[in-house]
Amino acid sequence: DGLRRRAAIGTMRTSKAFEGSSGLMDASYLLLSCGYFDGTVKMHSIDGLRMKCSGSGGHRGAINCLKIGTDGGLMVTGGQDATCRVWVVDHSDMAIALTDGYVQTALATFNGETNENLLSCCHVLWGHEEAITCLDFSSDLDLVISGSVDGIVCIHSVRRGKFIRSIDMNESSLDRALHNRFDMHTPVRLLTLHSNGNFATHLEDGMLLLYTVNGAKLCSTDSGEKLNAMTICTGGEMLVTGGESCHVVIRSMRDLGVRCVLDLSNHGPIRCITLTPSSLNPAPQFMYIGTEDGKVTIVDRGPMQRKPLAEGEEEVPYWNVR
Repeated sequence: DGLRRRAAIGTMRTSKAFEGSSGLMDASYLLLSCGYFDGTVKMHSIDGLRMKCSGSGGHRGAINCLKIGTDGGLMVTGGQDATCRVWVVDHSDMAIALTDGYVQTALATFNGETNENLLSCCHVLWGHEEAITCLDFSSDLDLVISGSVDGIVCIHSVRRGKFIRSIDMNESSLDRALHNRFDMHTPVRLLTLHSNGNFATHLEDGMLLLYTVNGAKLCSTDSGEKLNAMTICTGGEMLVTGGESCHVVIRSMRDLGVRCVLDLSNHGPIRCITLTPSSLNPAPQFMYIGTEDGKVTIVDRGPMQRKPLAEGEEEVPYWNVR
């Protein structure tokens, strides 16, 4: 509750991982980043980009991705060593409360790397056998989902650091027969998790899959491209994707059917997409789209274009490019 109150005060931190993923945090303006040659997470101040601290949290090798929780104080990283690590950012009391016995003993020296306890690793999440490629974290569900090179998605609780289940995405791959015959695996490329318990997975072969955190498969489709960005709209009804085709595609979370396409061919491939946080509702929702040419396109929800709907057809938000 304390973290939620801190996050609601109105200031924020921005975290940025390699390949442009980002998240929101509480309190003063800070930048968290990973993907460095020395295998650490680094914290910089926004004002002047002065480095405040860095640490590996015990990761062996590169840290490939990170995600910040919306509660304002927890971060999860995924590494080349096939583990995820849960960190507490700038909250020493919470770090002491959450840190398990393994981290307190075996990883004590690594937590000592950080300055003023701004970054503290409190849990190691096991379950993968290959390098982590992507992850997503829901503070409301207290869950983190992580994908790896061998096509496995693992689900863990964050505050307790407990393994819940793993799901083999190769069962839904386009080349399933080939995988079974030659023991090949399709890496997980992107993951996005909504607080309603559904998550979307994008594989390197172009498959787009929708699952629940309980392991039930809801639907799948071929996206027809390699996606670079994927997020679920507030309310959990629409999935927004963007990739090498230079189009932003809005799909229904019921069947992954295409509902709307935004053509940004003039700007090049889509690199990142983010939406106005739900905490700002009922303010108008905006979509921010980063493209290959270095520009950010801002899109807002315009007035609905009313038309007679067929039975079972959904009413789709209409977006305006600013």
